[in-house]
Amino acid sequence: MKNHTKQPIKRMIDLAMIVLLPLLMTEVLIGQEIHEWLGTVMMVLFIAHHILNLGWWKGLFKGKYTPSRAFGTALDLLLLLDMAALLVSGIMMSSFVFRFLHISGGMMIARQLHLFASYWGLILMSAHLGMHMEQFFSLFRKLFCLPEKSAVRTCVLRIAAIVLSVYGLYAFIVQHITDYLFLQTHFVLFDETKAAVAYFAEIVAMMGLFATAAHYSNKLLRKIG
Repeated sequence: MKNHTKQPIKRMIDLAMIVLLPLLMTEVLIGQEIHEWLGTVMMVLFIAHHILNLGWWKGLFKGKYTPSRAFGTALDLLLLLDMAALLVSGIMMSSFVFRFLHISGGMMIARQLHLFASYWGLILMSAHLGMHMEQFFSLFRKLFCLPEKSAVRTCVLRIAAIVLSVYGLYAFIVQHITDYLFLQTHFVLFDETKAAVAYFAEIVAMMGLFATAAHYSNKLLRKIG
């Protein structure tokens, strides 16, 4: 497949995964069966993403590792391990999509692993998005025929990133995300008094927080290296 054909497909797959991520993080709202089907779609897209990026694997041990490249590579490898953990634990716990496998035993470990990997996955996938934010901006500029540079657009995007990040930090704190990241709790604690839209918005805001942090961290590392 030629590069000019591959790039739009890659971006479409990436956008689909971005849309799926907040939906998957709201299992308490969408239900287990839908969660399993969406998770299966996510895994198919993730595998397709890596097939379309075989060049990255071929060049893994070639060339110089700048601070930016080292950061990005470590992030990608951690995300790969995280997705593998989600796949294995998800299949083990499946009550719908993979129930034909008749897997029994190890459910408690699988549940803990899935919860642990889900919240680390939220951070890692959002950070991965942030590392490639400039490519998405370029895609949107081409789609909507926008000028290459615009001081007003840059200012608006930066303000939006700040607002989203502040809200994301608030959501990170009020949802006690560190409890899930470090296995302080084995069950998702959902505030039933909170509107579904607000809960979903908090997930999106946290994605924005980690994407923004990774984006600007990468820019800083590029200047260093």
